[in-house]
Amino acid sequence: MKRLCFLSPDLSHARQVVVDLKNNGIPEKHIYVLAKYGVDIDDLPDAGPESDDFLPAYKRGLELGGSAGLLVGLTALAFPPAGIVVGGGLVLLISLWGAGVGGVLTGIAGGAFPSSKLKAFESAIDDGKLLVMADVPQKEVSKFEALIKKLDPEVEVEGIEPPATLIP
Repeated sequence: MKRLCFLSPDLSHARQVVVDLKNNGIPEKHIYVLAKYGVDIDDLPDAGPESDDFLPAYKRGLELGGSAGLLVGLTALAFPPAGIVVGGGLVLLISLWGAGVGGVLTGIAGGAFPSSKLKAFESAIDDGKLLVMADVPQKEVSKFEALIKKLDPEVEVEGIEPPATLIP
């Protein structure tokens, strides 16, 4: 799958593109629309996790929390606390606990910020355009680019990396 992104000039254009994408085999769960605050896009697919930095922050938190937990566990193994026997299982448990806590806390913090992947589109969205993203099969990218350009020949279709996995 490849993510295609483009700016729709108005709400009616975005609605038509979403209908065309659905009619050509793209399920609604693979289409995302992002608009500035106050624009009524209730009938369009929501950007959901694509609109904030929760998932990238969650991934960083897992990595940092797991590393910190491993460091604490290895330190406890090398310098055991007063009379407590520390083994490999406890080191693993502390590492997993650190990864879990780090992932959740940084994910929650990241959810408060707009998506860093979509920074390039921020000013256009503020100007009233709508960002439409669609995950399309890699081998059919040119077909869907042509479909999008059929409605608006001046639209710039950009591809970004594959969609983020739910569990990093």
